[in-house]
Amino acid sequence: MAEAMAPTQDEKTSPSSRQTLAPSELAPHFPQLEILECLGRGGMGVVYKARQKSLNRLVALKLLAPERAADATFAQRFAHEAQALALLNHPSIVTVHDFGQAGGFYFLLMEFVDGVNLRQAMRAGRFTPEQALAVVPPICEALQYAHEHGIVHRDIKPENLLLDKAGRVKIADFGIAKMLHAGGSDVGLAESQPAGTPQYMAPEQKHRRAADHRADIYSLGVVLYEMLTGELPADKSQPPSSRVRGLQIDVRLDEIILRALEAQPERRYQTVAELRTQVETVLVGAGARRAAAQFPGMASWEYKSLRTLFGLPLVHVVAGFDPQTGKLRVARGVFAFGAVAQGIFAFGGRAKGIVAFGGVATGVLAIGGLAVGLFSLGGLALALLLACGGLGIGPGATGGGAVGYYASGGSALGYYAVGGLAIGKYAAGGKAIAEHVVHNLDDMPVVLQLLYRATPWSSWLAVLFLPFIGCSILVPIWARRKVMART
Repeated sequence: MAEAMAPTQDEKTSPSSRQTLAPSELAPHFPQLEILECLGRGGMGVVYKARQKSLNRLVALKLLAPERAADATFAQRFAHEAQALALLNHPSIVTVHDFGQAGGFYFLLMEFVDGVNLRQAMRAGRFTPEQALAVVPPICEALQYAHEHGIVHRDIKPENLLLDKAGRVKIADFGIAKMLHAGGSDVGLAESQPAGTPQYMAPEQKHRRAADHRADIYSLGVVLYEMLTGELPADKSQPPSSRVRGLQIDVRLDEIILRALEAQPERRYQTVAELRTQVETVLVGAGARRAAAQFPGMASWEYKSLRTLFGLPLVHVVAGFDPQTGKLRVARGVFAFGAVAQGIFAFGGRAKGIVAFGGVATGVLAIGGLAVGLFSLGGLALALLLACGGLGIGPGATGGGAVGYYASGGSALGYYAVGGLAIGKYAAGGKAIAEHVVHNLDDMPVVLQLLYRATPWSSWLAVLFLPFIGCSILVPIWARRKVMART
């Protein structure tokens, strides 16, 4: 974790900045923090792990440029850039909690990311093409968000891309390269010194020409190239597919990466949103191929009616796997049909709705092999009010086996129970085991009397299955024909 949050040794540092203070030496300058350890140092400064006492949370304390403490121009630029960074609020950007000056240091107090950086992950083993591509969309989302707020990163590289323990990607050190090196604060102005890491810099950065958000696109292209091939692109970049042995790379990636690495900014993707779209197109194809290989006989299709109700399509029918995720499609509609279905009326292997019918059904009225609801009917029925099934469990329960406060069935277990075998506080039936054996059913509560008298008819409730079975078969056949007709 220390390397994940630490700055990197990419730039020459002045003698004053090479002095790394111990946590105990910094403590008087940051009384609001318990400074735990130094995570690392580099050209960008020093990073410490600390605990914010007031909120009892871990944070990362980054100390910047001690040699510039008396530089009024830098102080103004630091305040301007830090305020802009603090306004960035995105799940894939490391949050800046606070900033200021203390003990002769400019500091940033940031979110502490418990995980590894992309460099460490790459050292652990080469990424498969799909793994490499999966990292890109959230990075693109974060960069697009920052660019729309007028902030360019200028130092995208594996060390600044963090992966937390849940596998989420976060970008660190937004704008710090510009903060330390730029001659001005406006995006697009030429820099007095190149800001960033040379191996990942866009040509316009290296040559100290005007650089804008497209420099980040170039740097991300370098990172993606390195993830796929294990090496940095040469001056005249060769397609990644020609540099990899033992792995099959979609040739479309060659075009995507080489375009991102164009020397002239005008020839690159003009926004990271464009790059993300192209990468996701390749991911969709990879997901579809993976699902097709695992389940070669399962077709994937979707029907969604144009009419809506309550913001949902009136009818939504799906089959097979989502080609983007490789997971089963989910039907969501007023009438939803699919292996996984969610709607007002839901039919599927796993159905969830007000009325749900399926192998596993959850709803106000649930009917299925396993039915869970307010009212449940099924092989195993679990209910908050009334359960009827092979085994019914609920406050009121009836069936072959019934367990509930009021239980009536072949075998009944409850506070009040009646059946062939009845066990309870009060029980009546062929064989009654109870503290109080009741010989006259009229002495039982009315609710139990009704359940008992309805029990012989409960098998007829299976008739309710018939219209649901009919709908679950006929509607998907109709929807499939609609889809075929469109294509």
